[in-house]
Amino acid sequence: MCALTVWSASAQAQFADKRNSPTLYLQAGVAERDARALTIGSTIPMDWKTYWWGHAVTAHWDMSLSAWNSDRMEQEGSRTIAVVGLVPTMRFHSKSQYPWFVEAGLGGYVSSKLYESRDKRFSTAFNFGTHIGVGYFTGMRRENEWSVRLEHLSNASIKRPNPGENFVQLRYARHF
Repeated sequence: MCALTVWSASAQAQFADKRNSPTLYLQAGVAERDARALTIGSTIPMDWKTYWWGHAVTAHWDMSLSAWNSDRMEQEGSRTIAVVGLVPTMRFHSKSQYPWFVEAGLGGYVSSKLYESRDKRFSTAFNFGTHIGVGYFTGMRRENEWSVRLEHLSNASIKRPNPGENFVQLRYARHF
């Protein structure tokens, strides 16, 4: 009986749902006109959970390192900058048997140089980012995560000009 209990606990741990565990991710995105972003990052769960309308709501830290590449004026060619981000994010999970989620976040980003494209130039290296996204878990333990995100970055009018940039992003994350 004791061996059966140990095996049962082990099997449950092995097949436990991974939706609220740390991740490593790869993300690619494009902006409105001529900018592209490639991002690697990690999410770290916060010790917080609640329920809204019978659905679990969790939170995590999203830490990222991105390379943004944009075409500038013809005589200047393209430019790539590094961008580091830290974004607290809330995630609204569908009921446990359904693998969908919706998330939103607001955080800060610091770039190695001022971002500029053909028709935009940021005035600060520190900017805020907000995003909304929808995603889907796959795998026996829901260890794979796929999502599409819309993200807006700007300096919140700390300094002018403040043109902002909007990215559409596709993310793959692996839960551990």
